[in-house]
Amino acid sequence: MPKERLHVLFISELYPNPVRPALGIFVENQARHLLPYCDVTVIAPVRVFPHLRLWKRLIRPRSFLKEWKQWQAELRHIPFYRESDSGIPVFYPRYTSPPRQIFHGLWGFFAYPFLLNLLKDLHHSHHFDLVHAHYASPCGVIALLARRWMKLPVIVSIHGADVTYTAKQNPVSATIIRWVFRNADAILANSTWTMRQIVRYGGTPEKAQIVRLGGNPSDAMTNLQARRIRNEAINLLSVGYLEERKGHSYVLHALRRLRDEGHLRYVIVGDGSQREPLERLARSLGIDDIVSFEGYKPHQEVWRYFASCDIFVLPSWNEAFGIVYIEALSQGKPVIGCEGAGGPEDLKALGDCIELVKPRDVESLVVALRRLINDPERRRQMGEIGQRIVQEYFSWERNAADTFAIYCQILQR
Repeated sequence: MPKERLHVLFISELYPNPVRPALGIFVENQARHLLPYCDVTVIAPVRVFPHLRLWKRLIRPRSFLKEWKQWQAELRHIPFYRESDSGIPVFYPRYTSPPRQIFHGLWGFFAYPFLLNLLKDLHHSHHFDLVHAHYASPCGVIALLARRWMKLPVIVSIHGADVTYTAKQNPVSATIIRWVFRNADAILANSTWTMRQIVRYGGTPEKAQIVRLGGNPSDAMTNLQARRIRNEAINLLSVGYLEERKGHSYVLHALRRLRDEGHLRYVIVGDGSQREPLERLARSLGIDDIVSFEGYKPHQEVWRYFASCDIFVLPSWNEAFGIVYIEALSQGKPVIGCEGAGGPEDLKALGDCIELVKPRDVESLVVALRRLINDPERRRQMGEIGQRIVQEYFSWERNAADTFAIYCQILQR
């Protein structure tokens, strides 16, 4: 145990800001729960490059101009510095880089020159003991480049996208991910599946460890969930970005087959590129009257949706963890996820709290949903088991204690 209080630098692109208050909320939760152990300063780089969705509107000048102005306004609304409600200093330096679709593995090398002066100023004033980067690219790259002169240990947390997206993008990106895994002093994985992928891309079992994320709500959020809205319907819920791999379309097809077997309602919380196609699909299937697209909701508001549902369903494939499964279980809800996904597989190994279905398989989803819809006692039992699992394995307090223990191990080496 260090004799003095540690000073830790977090580097994470995913971190809440005034425009996207739920962005990287899990990183903020970890930082906040580490405060009893150490001081935390956060650098949350903001990429300044028009997103692909904007460029797609270039053929419609008025729409393009409107989106461009909105994008500029959002950037202006993100400050360079602010202090979080927990008292954590957070810096939002800007950087630019080529499109994600081709060059994501290189983003850290583009960002580092933009962040260099800030890194030097903060290290001079805070005398950090170690750097904790979230994701290998770009923040792990930034941390390792800075280590050449900071002379500090670098710990990298891998949450999934590095091995599900970046490493598979092209050989250059894969090489960069391997370089980060090879040179980091410690690698934290969020699931057994992620751990296997880290080893596959060159991380050694000796430096990689599983540190489970938290899913327990704060006291304020717990009070919110008491105001549960009840009705006669069986309420299905999905929470997550509206993108193809999350599997919302398969739930819609399954719901079409099940709607005559009971009073059902399906609530979808989240936004993304697939919202309009999913809304069209619901109309074409004739189930738009029982499907509600709620859009994006701040994280503290999502808890009431968990509390009001009867079944949480997200048949997402290529999922390294999926913290929403843990949050649903914390509210005593049975969960449906996919076979082969990191978080769902780990949860199934810990207890009978989740139904696993085949990826991209409507029939498998229909069977799992029908089983839970028709068996309220099984729903209750799964919910109780899930709550116990979250309390024992997936609290933010345990996450912070385990993370701090790794900090101490690395520094003692």
